[in-house]
Amino acid sequence: MITIKLFGSLRLKTGCKGLNAQWADIKTVKDACALMAETTGMTTADYKNCVIMLNGRQAKISSKLSDGDELVFMAPSGGG
Repeated sequence: MITIKLFGSLRLKTGCKGLNAQWADIKTVKDACALMAETTGMTTADYKNCVIMLNGRQAKISSKLSDGDELVFMAPSGGG
């Protein structure tokens, strides 16, 4: 099982804190982006443009997932 969590404006926009997904269904961060886009109604690009953390370390879109991983999407923040 992969635990996916959303933080920041992603959580506010989607109303979703995250979900648990079967590892057999998502093998890479790219797969997780597609699943979250399908689940929340946002686009895959919305997730690809986020800060992505895998087990507490920054991940790439091509990072491979393993059973038991925690994947976090944080919307990039801006300000000035």
